[in-house]
Amino acid sequence: MATSIIKLHTFSGAGDSYPPCFILQVDDFYCLLDCGWSENLPRSRIAEVGKWAKRIGAVLISHPSMRHLGLLPILVGKYGLKCPVYSTTPVFRLGQLFCYDEFQSRFLCEDFSLFSLDDVDDAFELFVQVKYSQTINLQGKGRGLSVTPLPSGHMLGGTIWKAVKDETDIIYAIDFNNEKSRHLNGAAFDACIRPRLLIIDVSNALYTHVGRKDRNEALRQLLLKTLRRGGNVLVAVDTAGYCLEIAYMLESLWHSPESGFMAYGLAMLSHVGYSVFDFTKSLVEWMSERILRSFEDQRCNPFHLRHMQLCHTADQLDCVSNPRVILATDAGLRTGFSRLLFVDWADNELNTVVITSRDGDFREAKDLSLLLQQQQPNQPDVSLARRLIGLSRGEEWAHEGLATAAADTLLIPFDFSQRVLVSEESDTGEGEGEKGNSEAGAGRSSVVEMTLVHSKGTDAGAGNQFRNFGNSDVFDAIDDLDNNEDDTEDDGDEIGTGQAHASSATSGGGTGGSVFFNQPYSLLPSNSGTLTHGRHMACYDIFPGAQVHSGGQFFRSTKRTQPVFPTTERVVQWDEYGEKIDTNVYRMSAEVGGPDGVKKRHQSSATSGGGRNVGSRALSTSSRVEKTTSTRGEKKSRFDIHSASSDQLLNLLVLQNISSSSLTTPGFQMPTNIATKCMTVKMEIPLRCDVSFIDYESRSDGKALRKIITGLRPHEVILVGATRSAIDAMVEHCRSDLQLKDEVIHTPSGLDVVNCTKEGDIYQARMKDSLVTGLRFTKIREYELAWVDADILEAEENANPTNGLEAGADGEASLVTILASDALPVLAPPSGPVVDHPTVFVNEPKLSDMKQLLLNQGLQAEFVSGVLVVDNCVSIKRTETGRMTLEGVISPTYFVVRDILYRQFAIL
Repeated sequence: MATSIIKLHTFSGAGDSYPPCFILQVDDFYCLLDCGWSENLPRSRIAEVGKWAKRIGAVLISHPSMRHLGLLPILVGKYGLKCPVYSTTPVFRLGQLFCYDEFQSRFLCEDFSLFSLDDVDDAFELFVQVKYSQTINLQGKGRGLSVTPLPSGHMLGGTIWKAVKDETDIIYAIDFNNEKSRHLNGAAFDACIRPRLLIIDVSNALYTHVGRKDRNEALRQLLLKTLRRGGNVLVAVDTAGYCLEIAYMLESLWHSPESGFMAYGLAMLSHVGYSVFDFTKSLVEWMSERILRSFEDQRCNPFHLRHMQLCHTADQLDCVSNPRVILATDAGLRTGFSRLLFVDWADNELNTVVITSRDGDFREAKDLSLLLQQQQPNQPDVSLARRLIGLSRGEEWAHEGLATAAADTLLIPFDFSQRVLVSEESDTGEGEGEKGNSEAGAGRSSVVEMTLVHSKGTDAGAGNQFRNFGNSDVFDAIDDLDNNEDDTEDDGDEIGTGQAHASSATSGGGTGGSVFFNQPYSLLPSNSGTLTHGRHMACYDIFPGAQVHSGGQFFRSTKRTQPVFPTTERVVQWDEYGEKIDTNVYRMSAEVGGPDGVKKRHQSSATSGGGRNVGSRALSTSSRVEKTTSTRGEKKSRFDIHSASSDQLLNLLVLQNISSSSLTTPGFQMPTNIATKCMTVKMEIPLRCDVSFIDYESRSDGKALRKIITGLRPHEVILVGATRSAIDAMVEHCRSDLQLKDEVIHTPSGLDVVNCTKEGDIYQARMKDSLVTGLRFTKIREYELAWVDADILEAEENANPTNGLEAGADGEASLVTILASDALPVLAPPSGPVVDHPTVFVNEPKLSDMKQLLLNQGLQAEFVSGVLVVDNCVSIKRTETGRMTLEGVISPTYFVVRDILYRQFAIL
């Protein structure tokens, strides 16, 4: 008897709020089903998965998000995973961008050491790209096991995996959507009926979401309301998942003149935004039928953006007109641009923050309230986005632990982390600065500005002016420099611009919540955003309370001039041929961050955070940044750190940590006086903006889950999910509606092993040629069946082992040993009389298919209360056990219908 060992090893995602990660064992073959990662995932869980890395024979990835493949670079880089990884083409391309965006966002705010960009590239070199409904026959220990990807409807390229071994079929369905969206079709469960084992995520069993039309209309009304009152809208989205759905909808709104949105700005802020939409434009064949039909007929690609601007740095948002709608990553506000924009915009009652996802945290309000009360250490923390969702719903747990300011304004505790540059001169005051940060965190500090120490005393004096920025005495020494219009004005413009930027980012509440060094240049990376707006800090560009006099420094006038916005008039030099041309603009400099790039800061902003090219391996960032100092014997670096722009400084932060073998640029000289570290300041952000939660997760809710499980009718089911209450609700449904026994309903939790091994009904034997010639085969679908009456004999004893060649998976011939058909029993023609056997009908035709066949024969057929009625005299119905019954009056119609019905079966 052929019996397959089937076990499911759970590591995360079963009964907890961690990402899904399971290992499916079929006999001696181990297959990894997803390997998600989140910042709350304990290191102990990662180590447990790493112990299996050497034994895993294949990996099946269902979606491109970090929730489904974020652990893959860690397993490849630290634990030596080398097996093939199967996924669809969109999952392969977009998943790599997910990892790039996650790494860049983490690197800018913490010492991220779990994986590097090289680990990401190594992991995606193992991918094997497949198409929907393509059957892949595994090799090696997985011989005999085949896997097939089916559309899930959750993300572009999302997959429901179907694994088949002999007569056992296993369905793995995590994060699917049965409804159609703007750019995707719904999940396809037609090939999953009556599976032997169903592994399904039931996190949304107690959740109900609104319809697609109501959801889109709610977002449209919210955007229009905020923009018309002059506020900005922050929409927190993921990197390359359901953000495509939101971007497609917003692009259509801005494209319609009647919508009223064309007067406002629209942009997406992401490290890899350009690459995401560039790849998406080439993946039209994976989208909905409507988009595919429109592309074939009109050559219209919905992701050829005409109104949405793609920004890779926060400085590029200055090119987007106000008021504006900004889509920023990530969805959970844990890191990335969305977190920085939230700090910048939360303290303005005109703005709105839209949360579009629970970011994998499917816990209900009562679970979160219990978590905050008991402080359970084994449960993940509540993200900022999840708390904002609770505040928008008015849930009590979201208000716990929050202080209030004037007018009942909530104060959100916030840890502001930023990677900054340090120098040797700042080492002595580093301890005092960090101490000041911790003390300032207890108050209501709103902004932190990190600056670099100049090595010259004159520059330090300039920095001391801005340290006492609130005092009126400072402005008594301000001179009117507008009369200096000589040829050297360009140099003065650069210094003035740096001073104005440093002053505008200074906290209006004094210096207690800010950290200043003796340098007016801001070192907040430009692609991480600079805090320049909000009530908790100075939101104007002129000096507050400054008295700008019309006279000189010694001859002052008592008449006060009106405050004006700061502006600098650039003197254009002309000759007999017109304006003089600066040849440095057209010069290709090999020096990264050279002096020429300082004057053209706006030209290099697009390359500072634009993401990493797919497949390139130029950047290999290590987790820890070591400080390097230049010695006296070395050549002085040609890079001026004090005059560099923030974009160039960010490039150096990444370039400093790359492997030396990848630096092949001729003439490149890496500065040796650069060192970085991460600074974290605890602050409280006044929440005055509007917060709204509009669900764009694209997951089936509880009602749809019940219908899907009922329609699949599995023999055995494994229920995984985030909360125990949701799992228990679905267990009760399986007991009542599906009539399943408790021994076939499994609810694992934590590090658990589910044994689903059952004895099979398939036997293996060898048939003699004399027996095969007498069989009568009947074809049904792609199979041919026959009834066999034979005598079972023992294996022949004279079968000797023979050697042969077999083609491997890579096309190379490998030497294998064939053992006399594995000593299988032999079937011979019966020696005695054969007893008649009962008739066997093989197949399960659908009533809807039967109706179409009858209509094609000219018969009248219609459904009446689930029964197919033919010519009002014959009825076909299916019983609760799945059998089909034919009833009716003896007539010619009855025999015609019976013949058509019999032809749908293989009768043995």
